[in-house]
Amino acid sequence: MSNKQSQYNQAIDNLTYLVLNYPKPVQELLAKNNVFFQGKPSKEQLINEVVEQLKDGDSAFAKALENLIQYFSSQENDQFWGAIAKGAVGIIGGLFKKKKRRSSSNNGAAQAAAQARVSAQAAAAKRDMEMRMQRMREEQERKQREAEERRRQEEERRRREAEERKTKEAQAKKKTNMMLMIGGGVVVLGIGAVVLMKSARPPMPYVQPPMPR
Repeated sequence: MSNKQSQYNQAIDNLTYLVLNYPKPVQELLAKNNVFFQGKPSKEQLINEVVEQLKDGDSAFAKALENLIQYFSSQENDQFWGAIAKGAVGIIGGLFKKKKRRSSSNNGAAQAAAQARVSAQAAAAKRDMEMRMQRMREEQERKQREAEERRRQEEERRRREAEERKTKEAQAKKKTNMMLMIGGGVVVLGIGAVVLMKSARPPMPYVQPPMPR
């Protein structure tokens, strides 16, 4: 893969991730370029307008997008951003620019062909971004499901541990109560045995003291 293609892919990925996760700043940037929407725009609408602005060769807009990517990638600890390719957004904008010809005698057919080429490149970029967005959504949903499953398993583990702890505490308390009852029973039996033994012992014979002389 050529370096230019690699930068293009990185730029497409970063732009798509930006639109998917930070649509509000992108919408605000488009508004500065007099691009407005009826209500809340979809991610696909934002992608379409971003590519249209880049296709028009607005270098200031391309630089502003690059700044947004660099800002959020530095604020967010997300492995997806990876290494930001320097000037990658500008490369996308550059791909859409009409090639300047040295001759000033361009005919209408050549201009039409150039415009068609630019439109085809822009359409391809939109398709690339939409496909990447779908994959990113699926990946985010997968991660969310995995996180939810981990949370559910952790809650289940804590619940089992709590139940086991309560069971052990109940068993220990039952054992303690049983020991106390056994101990109390032994004491009662001991006392009863002593009383019984005393009651069963024959009375001492009465000895009359001798009469005084």
